[in-house]
Amino acid sequence: MDSFDALDPAFVADPYPFYARLRAEAPVHFVASVGEWWITKYSYAKLALADRRLTTQREKVMAVVPRRGSGSCPWTPNMMELDPPEHDRVRALVGKAFTREVVQRLRSRIEEIAHELVDLVEGDGRMDVVADYAYPLPTFVLCELMGLPASEREQFRAWTTRIHLKFDQAQPPEVRQQGEEAYDAAREYLSRVISERQVRPGADLISALLSADDHGDRLALPELLSNLTFFLYAGFETTARMISAGVYTLLSHPDQLTLLRGHPELTQTAVEELLRYTSPGQRGMERWALTDLELGGKLIHKGDRLSIVLGAANRDPEVFAEPDRLDITRKHNPHLVFARGTHACLGSFLAITELEIAFSVLLRRLPRLELATPAPTWEPNTKLRGMAALHVRFQAGGRR
Repeated sequence: MDSFDALDPAFVADPYPFYARLRAEAPVHFVASVGEWWITKYSYAKLALADRRLTTQREKVMAVVPRRGSGSCPWTPNMMELDPPEHDRVRALVGKAFTREVVQRLRSRIEEIAHELVDLVEGDGRMDVVADYAYPLPTFVLCELMGLPASEREQFRAWTTRIHLKFDQAQPPEVRQQGEEAYDAAREYLSRVISERQVRPGADLISALLSADDHGDRLALPELLSNLTFFLYAGFETTARMISAGVYTLLSHPDQLTLLRGHPELTQTAVEELLRYTSPGQRGMERWALTDLELGGKLIHKGDRLSIVLGAANRDPEVFAEPDRLDITRKHNPHLVFARGTHACLGSFLAITELEIAFSVLLRRLPRLELATPAPTWEPNTKLRGMAALHVRFQAGGRR
C-alpha cells in the first residue's frame, strides 16, 4: 500500500476497493507518495474533524515558506484555513450576507438556467453532460450570485479546474505550479471587481459582503478577497463534478433511475445518497497535528499532515448498511461530504438546491436518457473525483 500510485488510471477510475482494504487493514495510514496520513474510517474521520489538537492553519506547526499573493493582493487565509476564534469571526460576517434566504430567492432563477441549458440540446438527441450542463449550471448560478458577467464562465472553469490541482500533492510540481498561477489570476480578477463594487455597489453577494457588519466589525479587504476566491473555486467545481457523477451513477443503476423517475418526491434523499456514494471531494479537509497524538493506534507527530478520505469514510460498513449499494431511499445517511462542526460547509444549502434542480429538470426533460459510451474518462485528480466528459443520448424533442 505504501508504494501505490494515486494517479494510476485504475485507481482514479475506481478507488473504492483500495479504500475498503485501507479501512480494514490500516484505517489511519501514512501514504508516502503524497506525504500525509489518510484517514479512511468514518469514526476516525469524525474525530479528526472535531479534534482541537488538529489545525487547519499549517503555519502554526510547519516551518513553511509564507504563502504569497499576487501583485497587490497579499495572501490572507480564507475561513476554512482558520481555527476558532478567527474562523468564527469571519464565518459570522460571511454568514450575514450568504444566507438561506439568498439561496431561496435564487431558486426560480436556478430552475430557469437549468431549463435554458436543456433547451440548447434537447433537439439534438445527445449531449456531453459535463460541458453542456454540469459546468454551465453552477457557473451561471455563481455569476448570478456574485453579479459577474456570464461571459466569464469559460474563464472561471479554466481557473478553477487548475486551481484544484495546486492542492493535490500527488500532482507533479509543474502541474501544481499551473494551479498557483490560476489562483493568482483569479485573485487579481476578483480584486478588480471588489474595487468596482466599492464605488458602485449592487444587489449581489460581493456588495453584501462589503457592507456586512457585526457590531461594528467588518471584513478587511484582504479577508474578503481570500474568501471570494475560495467561493470561486469551491463554489461550483464540486457541484459541477457532482452533477455529472450523479447522472453517470443513475444511468449505471437503471433500477434506481426508474425509481426516481416514478417518484420525484425522492429527489432530496436521492441527492443525499448520490453525495455519499460518489463523494466528489474524495480526499480533503486537511489538518495538521499541533502536537504528538495517537489516532487509530498510530502515532501522529507534531506537524504531520492528515487528509480525511471522504470517499472511504462515506462507504464505511460500520455506519452505512450495504455501503457499496446505491439506495436513493436510504434513510440513515450521515455522510461527511459537507464536513461537520466548526468547518461545516457554509454553501451546502446552495449546493443541494442546485443538485436537486439539476437532476429533476434533466430527468423530466430528457426521455430515454442513456449512456452513449460505456465508461467515462476520469480526470487524474486525487482530491476531486470528476470526469472529462460524459456523453449521453436521449429522445430528441423533450419539452418543458
